[in-house]
Amino acid sequence: MISAWRAFEPSMLDSPSCPPAGPAITTTLENLKVKQFSFHHDGGHGWLQVPEQSLKDLGIEHYVSDCSYLKDKQVYLEEDMDASLFIAAWKAEKGSQPDWFDFFEDGESKIRSFDRYPAKADRSFKQVMNKIGELNKGL
Repeated sequence: MISAWRAFEPSMLDSPSCPPAGPAITTTLENLKVKQFSFHHDGGHGWLQVPEQSLKDLGIEHYVSDCSYLKDKQVYLEEDMDASLFIAAWKAEKGSQPDWFDFFEDGESKIRSFDRYPAKADRSFKQVMNKIGELNKGL
């Protein structure tokens, strides 16, 4: 069930619970009229679901860690670093925050059983934060 449309705000990552929502509409960056993602979370962690192609379109696929997951060409970006990277890249490219629906799962999320994202490089927290800083400079 779709509960609300929301733009990302950093405080959302700390929210103890969010209402459930509907599935993501997954298109590539070329379709800019409508773009929505899903933010999945359980009691312990959260993941922003994005098409794998979006990471390539934004040029950040080499910065995503193996703390994220991959299934059916959808990447579930862990909320702390990888989702923040995507949000900064999206905002730098599009000039606005991405929109998404919230999904809350009782118990442990099924995402935890997906394959780990095949990280292309061993990026440190500092390197990723520097990349996010670079992306945010133009805003």
